[in-house]
Amino acid sequence: MLAEGVADVYPRYGPTMEWDTAAGQAVLEAAGGRVMVLDGDIEAGPLRYGKVWHGFENPHFIAWGR
Repeated sequence: MLAEGVADVYPRYGPTMEWDTAAGQAVLEAAGGRVMVLDGDIEAGPLRYGKVWHGFENPHFIAWGR
């Protein structure tokens, strides 16, 4: 819905793994949106991948449409 422009924002506070979000993030970013980390051990910024030290678990994040 974010990539389509139907929704503006999606906050995610529940647990997700990298494989849960990778494709959706790629589609969203290709449509001009972004996914940003909210807090935690990982420095604030874009949601990154390859977090072996966290067992590939994502921190909380917010996704914004274009």
